[in-house]
Amino acid sequence: MNHLAIFGGPKTIETKGPHFVWPRITEDVEQAVVRQLHTTVSIYDRSGVIKEFETTFAAHHGRRYALLSNSGTNAIYSMYEGLGLGHGDEVICPVYTFFATVSPLMHTGATPVFCDCGRDGNINPAEIKTLITSRTKAVMVTHMWGLPCDMDAIVSICREHNLKLLEDCSHAHGAKVNGKLVGTFGDAAAWSFQAQKTITGGEGGIMLTDNKEVYYRALLQGHYNKRCKQEIPADNPFSAFSTTGFGLKFRAHPLAVAMAQEQFSHLDEWLLQRQIYAERMTVAFKPFPFLIVPEVSNKQPGWYAYVIQFDASHSYGIGVDLFTKAVLAEGLVELDRPRSTGMLHKLPLFVEPESVLPRLYPCPTEQKRQTFPMAEQFYENALKLPVWSFQDEEQMVNLYVDGIVKVASVVRDNPAILLASETSK
Repeated sequence: MNHLAIFGGPKTIETKGPHFVWPRITEDVEQAVVRQLHTTVSIYDRSGVIKEFETTFAAHHGRRYALLSNSGTNAIYSMYEGLGLGHGDEVICPVYTFFATVSPLMHTGATPVFCDCGRDGNINPAEIKTLITSRTKAVMVTHMWGLPCDMDAIVSICREHNLKLLEDCSHAHGAKVNGKLVGTFGDAAAWSFQAQKTITGGEGGIMLTDNKEVYYRALLQGHYNKRCKQEIPADNPFSAFSTTGFGLKFRAHPLAVAMAQEQFSHLDEWLLQRQIYAERMTVAFKPFPFLIVPEVSNKQPGWYAYVIQFDASHSYGIGVDLFTKAVLAEGLVELDRPRSTGMLHKLPLFVEPESVLPRLYPCPTEQKRQTFPMAEQFYENALKLPVWSFQDEEQMVNLYVDGIVKVASVVRDNPAILLASETSK
């Protein structure tokens, strides 16, 4: 037990990182991009690879409208604009998420109302209920780290209070609740195709909705001329704005879409392999009471990441910092304590937008609640591992499992060794 690498013992992994590389640029990906390169590098309307991918993605989710964007952030912005949100409107949002879930909302003038999470890191339905007011227009959820939210409860709340429901599925490509795909529960949903996402074009995003008016508003926000004239009927009031749109340009790049389209054809096989590896981690880590593994129950996660909660109340005096240090010493460089994804209520953009966006927020904003104990706990104790997608990565997965079990076994069976290393400093 005293042969941990942190004490000079052999590392579990001697190979230098990175040990997880995504995306994998295959010959098929290269060919898809090259074919598109020789077809066109700019598409002004809904045709070619843009139309093909939007049609495929919408059909896969059983939704009527799809709109590609140049980023997941702008796809989310398209949802907020699609609802026509503005000054005086409130949107209940998760306080624990990546900031881009909420930052586009700040360009509408609406107010984010932050909500605590549950034990799984996802927005807590019981907390949503306490935050609803006469000004609440919508609820935004993020399926954090690819683990779906409690959508049955959230849908019920939104229906009861006549609220719009938006889903940020950027971590959750292909994830399901009771067999139903995320992104199909609410009024609109968005996905990111940024470099590390399960389906990626390097950059990009997409929005889905069944609501025609939401779609037209979103379309006009980031598109103009040919596509808007092609899709918005002449007798629709929005058609008058087709030439100019609403003044912005969010068109996706065809090369990025060609890459994402080729990747999308592999989504099911990747998710199946990720599930196998995730289950292997769960079986290996569950015997340690201080490693709280994801509870999936009726959910099929997208496994964008495998996030463990470190429970210091059962770790025999070992803290998360020391545990992380010992695991990293084993050469497991992909272990991460995610810090840029965290507590939004502490970020200036959300608590003092009047400083940078006075035209939209002329008066200081006042958040309804400043303490979020569950989210703070999840944030401070989250340990993130990648979830590999290919059979030829099995050896690396096993080494990561072995390295964490090696350190965890010392924490459980002989914590004095690690504690002594700290007190001797």
